[in-house]
Formats: sequence, C-alpha cells, structure tokens
Amino acid sequence: MSRLQAIVQSLNTPQREAALHSDGPLLVIAGAGAGKTKTAIHRLACLLAGGAAPESVLCITFTNKAAQEMRERAKALVGEAAEQVMIRTFHSAAVILLRESLPQYPQAGRDRKFSIADPSAQLALVKEAIAERNFDIKANKPESFLWRIGRYKNEMADADTLLYRRANNELMDWPRVQAMIGETDRYVNRLTAEIWKRYEEKLRAANMFDFDDLINTFVKMLIDVPAIRQKYQDRFRYIQVDEFQDTNIAQLQMVKLLAGDRQNVMAVGDDAQSIYSWRSADIRCILEFERIFPGAKMVLLEQNYRSSASILKVANRLIAHNQNQRAKTLFTTSGDGWPVRTYEADSDLDEARFVVAEIKKAAALGRKYSDFAVLLRVGAQSRVFEDRLREEGVPFTVVGGPSFYDRREVQDCMAYIRLLDNPKDSVSFERVLTSPKKGIGERSFQKLLAMASQRDMDLVDALKVAVDERVLTDQGAAGATKMHALYEHARRQIAANQPFPEVVDELVRGSGLISALEAEDKQKEERRADMVRSVITSLYESRRRFPNLTLHGYLDRLSLSDAQDGDKGEDVVKLQTIHSSKGLEYPVVFVVGMEQGMLPNRRALDEGNLEEERRLAYVAMTRARELLYLTGCRIRSDRAGFSVTEASQFLDEALGAQLPAAGNV
Repeated sequence: MSRLQAIVQSLNTPQREAALHSDGPLLVIAGAGAGKTKTAIHRLACLLAGGAAPESVLCITFTNKAAQEMRERAKALVGEAAEQVMIRTFHSAAVILLRESLPQYPQAGRDRKFSIADPSAQLALVKEAIAERNFDIKANKPESFLWRIGRYKNEMADADTLLYRRANNELMDWPRVQAMIGETDRYVNRLTAEIWKRYEEKLRAANMFDFDDLINTFVKMLIDVPAIRQKYQDRFRYIQVDEFQDTNIAQLQMVKLLAGDRQNVMAVGDDAQSIYSWRSADIRCILEFERIFPGAKMVLLEQNYRSSASILKVANRLIAHNQNQRAKTLFTTSGDGWPVRTYEADSDLDEARFVVAEIKKAAALGRKYSDFAVLLRVGAQSRVFEDRLREEGVPFTVVGGPSFYDRREVQDCMAYIRLLDNPKDSVSFERVLTSPKKGIGERSFQKLLAMASQRDMDLVDALKVAVDERVLTDQGAAGATKMHALYEHARRQIAANQPFPEVVDELVRGSGLISALEAEDKQKEERRADMVRSVITSLYESRRRFPNLTLHGYLDRLSLSDAQDGDKGEDVVKLQTIHSSKGLEYPVVFVVGMEQGMLPNRRALDEGNLEEERRLAYVAMTRARELLYLTGCRIRSDRAGFSVTEASQFLDEALGAQLPAAGNV
C-alpha cells in the first residue's frame, strides 16, 4: 500500500476523490456532518505526502480554533511537515503578509508596526469624524456609518465608489449592494463618503488599520504591485479555503490573486449553510465557483455522519424549497432513530416550561446537561428560558454573552498596553488620559493631537513638549509629566529586552488605574479591579506558553482571537443563537420560536430574504445528532403585553400536514 493510499483509506469514495486531487480548481460541496474537515485535512496530508513543500501550501479557515485543529490533525497524519504550513484565518494571513511587504507599498500610509483598531477604537474615530464636520451625532449615528463603511470595504469599494457608482470588481453590482445596505438616497452615499474619507485619514495618522482594512488593503497591494503579487503566487502553489460559502468579495479576490494562473484552489463549503449575508458573506462565491475558476472539478459529499435518518429527512425536505442552491440529498447509514418532535405551546412561558421539563426528565434518566442545546433565532428569546432554567435549578450558559474584553475597565487597561506598542494610537491615548483622569480635557487633548501631527512626533513625546512649552499647565502639566515618565521608563525597558508582562504590570500599576477602581465602590469595584489584574495575568500566561512572543505579537493574537475559543465545555445546557451554533453539534437540540415573524424572522420576510432564513433553520436542525425538537407558541409576550402568532411555514415544509406528537427524550 502506497503512502497516499494509507492516508486516504479511512475516507469514503467522494472524500477520497477530493483528497487525492492535486492540481487545478476543486469545489467540494460538503453537506452538514459529511466530513468536510476530515476531507480537507486529508487533502492537505496528501499534498505534503505527494511532495508539495509545506511552505507552498496556504490553508484558510474561518476560526483560530479550526486552524489549530487542522494543524494538529494533519501533523498526526504526516508528521512535523504540517507545522510549516501556513494555516490561518483570512485576517490572520493578511496581517502576516501585510507586515512582510508593507514597506513596498507606501500607498497604504502605515508602517509595519501598525495596530489593529478594535470596534471601540473604530467607533471613537468615526465619532471624531462626525464631530469635526459639525454633523448632528444623534441624527447621524456613528454605528450606522461604521457598519456601512465596513460593508462597502468587503465589497472592495471605496469612498469614491459611493460618489460615482463605479464597480471595482467583476461581481459587484449596485442594485444588490444598495439593497443589501438598504440605501436609495444618494445624499446618504455622499455623507458616508465624506465621513469615510475623514475616518481613513484618522486611521492613517494613528498608524492603524481596522479589521476590514486588513484584507481590503492586502488585495489592493496585490493588484497595485505586480512584484509582490508574483512573489506570493510563487510561494503559495496550493490554496485551500474552508467554509467557502461564508466568503465575501474581498476574500474571494484575495484567493484569486494569490492563486494566479495555476488556480490550484480547493474550496470546501455548503451553500445550504450560507447564513452570514449580514456579515457580507456572498453566496455567489460558492454558487458561481466554476465561472470564477473555469474548469473546476466538483465533488459532492452527501453521506452524513452526525444525524439520524429522521432528522436528515426533515432537513432535506425543508431545504428542498430553496431555488437558489446546488442540489444534494444528505443520507446516513446509521438508522432512523427517534422521530422529530414538535410542541405548540400556549405562550412563550409555556414553551420554556416544556423545554426545561424535557431536559429535566432526560437528566433524571442519565443524560448530561451538556447534551442539550436550545437554539434561538434572536438573543432576546433567551430571557424566558434563562428564568425557567434558574427556577428549576438547571445549570446553563448563554453562549456568546458579554465578552470579557468588552468590559469598560478591561478596555481601559488594554489602552495602556496598545499605546505602549503604538504611541501614535490616538484612540488609546485619549482613553489613557481619562482612565483615571489626568487633568487633561478635550481642548488640551486636541492641542496634543495637533502638535503631534504638525511636528511629526508620537503622542507620548508630545506630552513632554507640551509641558516644556507650557501648552499644558497646572493639573494637566502634572498629569502629563507623570504619564510621560511612566511611558518613557516602560519604553526603555522594552528596548532593553525586559519581559513585556513585567513592563506592562509596572506601567498599569503606576498609572493608578487599579487603585482608582478599588476606591470607587468597595463591593463592586474590587471585582472591576480584578478584571484588570486578570489582563495582566493573561500577559504572563501568554509569555509562558509562547516564550518568544512579543508585545506586538500578543496584541495581534488578541485582535484575531475567536469568541468561541473560551468555551470550557462544562456540564451545562447551552443557550445560543442559531448563528453561533454553526459548526457545532449536540445529541439533543431544541429549535424554539418556530413562528412566522420569529423563524422566519419578520425583517427577513419584509426584505424578501426567505431563502437565507430557510438555510438558517436547516443549520439549526442539522446540529442535532439523536433527537430534534421544533417548538413554538400561540401567544408571545411583547411590549404591548402579548401578540397572537402563526406557526412557521418551515414546519409545514419540513414535516408536512401530519405533525408528530411531542414526547420524552
């Protein structure tokens, strides 16, 4: 048996066909639970075993967790060679390659030590741009501008596109873009363009990219600098992309440009699980793959290894109602299993009562709480389930709840760290000035920004100059002097190769941030101070795990980290939105709120986006391995008191007129 045959012997026939494909474009349509990850990993192993240099392969995943899993499983198949393969998310790969080649692309207006602006920094900069134009911030919400700008960036548009409506790529069409963003007023476009240009100026001045810029700028660099494009086309002879149905136009352009004339692109995905159009995912990327990459081979993976035949039958019936899709039918050899169960509750409170009662019955018979997931169309549905679970003493967690790094005190601490790494970061600089307050108000802050810009100096150095030249006096001068001394000492330590966790620890403690939090409210604020201490602890832990990690590397890892990486897998019931459940599976799944206006969602119905709602319901159903519940209610609480609901059309589509009765797990 040859080495390649040994690698693929555990695969079924279509999986093996995909894994052994080496040259030319390949599209693998992998149904839910059909082993797409296994197929992609084995194909990577086959490339390496067949003689491909590890550094010539680029594997793109959508989460850091998936990248790590691919690396470890490929290593188990072919050994240490897998460690040399670049296995990254789109954004992570773009960051690495941008830093490598940015000196050859001065048009970007940043140097290699650029920072990645987090959402709070982006919002602050857009607010500044609005204020400088004297626009009414209540009438012109910064969040709306930021969202609109991000959507356009993912379409490879720019501010001039809004003004002149010119397409920058072959897939971009204005009717679709306008419908996607909900704009028809050219005035809104002009206003957005003006704010966008000022926002971009601020990002450049702060030596920052926002998250959408990473891929957008990298793609522009590949287009504008043929030598850089050729360098990466020569380096990456093989490209694999997972979850291809979730790619947007900018990501597709990145893949096309890196692939070059070889077109050795393997795309793995499932159009039936394309549920992220609101995050700029474009289903045309996977539906039109053969047009984009002429001569592409297609392999269908239809054998499901996750769900029972009863669950697959319901899911197949549902998704068959979509017109805009690639035809496939999932099947399994594992048997029918339990029938899909439904329950129409009198009210949303009764729905929660039923779900929790079923969970408790099953737990009494020996099931673990972690076997259960309650999937919600919107997060607001969770309240009644949380209340009922608490009342019944059932342990649970809300997946995707408030993030540790979204806490105000944590953001304050991170501002100190980011400013140490990038002293041009005006957003972090402003936050540092006020956390705790240093006697430097808004007018003085603007003077410091102007001074730094006019004299081409960083913001930390501007503090000393402002004191020396008496731009700042009294309390402001005292605060600036202390702050400059703290940062100057920290920078000397970093230059002397002192471990960055120790440097940051001293800096933050010296700033008075922790003591200020402790002093505000003894009972509550001690917890907030502990959050800051936890940030410092994470620095030490990261350095222990990765001895060669730099401060810059730590911030990069943090900016590119995944929300799901912190899942500890305790024995608790999971409450989560359907969107956050994608890629996961559970023995027992409750899909709740099966009503018109909830699933399918009212907004989607109004916007004519029913097919994506149907794909969303399909994703929810195929998370279940053994037993699937579909529940809804006749009356749902709302602001007015209650409203009468109508059963979801998806129930009829999936189950037919005769609905199975509910029963015990």
